Parts: sequence; C-alpha cells; structure tokens
Amino acid sequence: MAIYRITRFKTSDAEKTAALAEAARAEVSQMGADFIDVAFDEEGNGAVVARYPDVATMENATATAQKVFGQMVADGAMDGASIQIWSGDVKVSL
Repeated sequence: MAIYRITRFKTSDAEKTAALAEAARAEVSQMGADFIDVAFDEEGNGAVVARYPDVATMENATATAQKVFGQMVADGAMDGASIQIWSGDVKVSL
C-alpha cells in the first residue's frame, strides 16, 4: 500500500514559497512520488502532501525533500522552526 508524508509549516509569503517549490519541480519530480501537492491557507499555514508507492521510495526521497525545504528556509520563505512532519500508511481508499 501507499504511504503519505504530510509536512506542515508556516510561511510569511505563500507566493514566494510556491515559486520556490515550482523552481524545484524538476528535482522533486525525480523523487518517485505518486504526487506532491502544496496547499496554503489565508493565515500563513502551508502543507505539503506527498504520496509515495512504498516506504523505501519515501525514505529515498528524504534527502531531496530536506534540501528543498532547507532552501525555502534559507530564502526566508518558510519558518524552519514551524516544520512538522507526519507519515502514515494507507489502510483504506474510498
């Protein structure tokens, strides 16, 4: 079954964060995820929802994900202290 990694964070500039994510598209597309969506609300909260086919693929993607998030933090687009990561296996799909 698939596995999800959901990363929540705070941003002071959603547009800048989205632009940096878009700039990393080529690198991120090589990670083997089924999909990666980035969503924002009006209060500066963001979430990255990534679905991987298996744990090994997710673990292999970790270094790239850390690099991309690190660049967003370094560029001031994301609050590094706010990053929260959760992952879980799909048990039911409706």
